[in-house]
Amino acid sequence: MTFLYDLHVHSSNYSPCGRSSADEMCRKAISFGLTGIALTEHDLWWPEGEFSKIQAKYPDLIIFRGVEYACLDGHFLVFLPEPNYGNDLRFRNFSELISRVHDLNGIVIWAHPFRYDRSIPEWLQDANLDGMEVDSNNMDIGAKCLALRVAKDRGYKVFQNSDAHIVDTLGRYYNDFPVLLENVEKLISYIKLNL
Repeated sequence: MTFLYDLHVHSSNYSPCGRSSADEMCRKAISFGLTGIALTEHDLWWPEGEFSKIQAKYPDLIIFRGVEYACLDGHFLVFLPEPNYGNDLRFRNFSELISRVHDLNGIVIWAHPFRYDRSIPEWLQDANLDGMEVDSNNMDIGAKCLALRVAKDRGYKVFQNSDAHIVDTLGRYYNDFPVLLENVEKLISYIKLNL
């Protein structure tokens, strides 16, 4: 048995560029047959109370709380075992971001790499990434091929996420895992240890 997770989803609730609400995204994910989604708003964590309400409203869908942080070196999906630690995090560059996230026992996935620039960034030489997206609605074929090559060359775990901002693109890309991940702690552990 496999379980389907889209780990990069935005909503109009907290992402200015989002065009569908979290409710619409959750309903679409359920109708599409996804096991879970991650709400990863731009530079902002969902408030605990509101996130708990959306989780309770959709018991047939696992919903992870993450964030897409932007810094000078790109965009990165971050998941923390205690997301409230992330409320005050600000980063100038990748080195600061990954150091702090790993100190908090979280994970960092490079979101839509090579979307804007096909050059291999200098920071990648010593990067301790937990993974890279290699398929996304926001990556053209050149970015996808380069991301896959770089991930394979460096031994990074690969992810396929929609980066959906509207329900029509949700679930176009997703991850097929052989295990049910009921919460963000299990997601983090699985990615760190098993993928």
